[in-house]
Amino acid sequence: MKSLNKKAKFWLSLLVVGAVVWLGAINIRGLIGNDLLNYDEFSFRTGIPTDEENWIFRMLSHSSLVILGAYVVVLFSAVMFVSKARINLRENPWYLMCIIMFFLFVPIEVYTSYLDVKFYLLYMKNPPIHDDLLKIFGERIGFLKGVPWIALLSYYCIIILAVFQPMKKTLRKLAEEKKILREEYSYKYFMHDDDDLKHEYLK
Repeated sequence: MKSLNKKAKFWLSLLVVGAVVWLGAINIRGLIGNDLLNYDEFSFRTGIPTDEENWIFRMLSHSSLVILGAYVVVLFSAVMFVSKARINLRENPWYLMCIIMFFLFVPIEVYTSYLDVKFYLLYMKNPPIHDDLLKIFGERIGFLKGVPWIALLSYYCIIILAVFQPMKKTLRKLAEEKKILREEYSYKYFMHDDDDLKHEYLK
């Protein structure tokens, strides 16, 4: 990463800051949302006081806006960083894995962001319709049988890959691997004593 130019470093810095805010807000919203659920099963709690439920909805809607704003920053800065950074993918396969894991879940994040905006707009109605809010919240956390949670695990995996950079190869090692492949798949003909071509050659 020492070879990054100034533009790539800027977008990387913005990406890191945005990712910290984004993932932190996701965790906070998860903790808040747990107050609506039973811990032993995937179902909504009953008998929650109206004031407490309104407070939970308020915090969920506001944290969702923070998440949406931070994700826009992360997505844009990730696109710019990938376009500006000149990183050899053969030398850094971990970087390619990070790119794939992040952009693979962009459609999921776009749709769940749509649900977050829908949740916020519904909450802003006076008075908010609690049953509809719970319906959107349930669709949000159970979308595609929990794919957003798989995406969250992938994002943390990206952090691990970026820190430890496994499978990183030097140019020398790549050259050695290329040489070995060339030797393995190249064809060499060895003349034997009983070979007619050898006798013709010796004449």
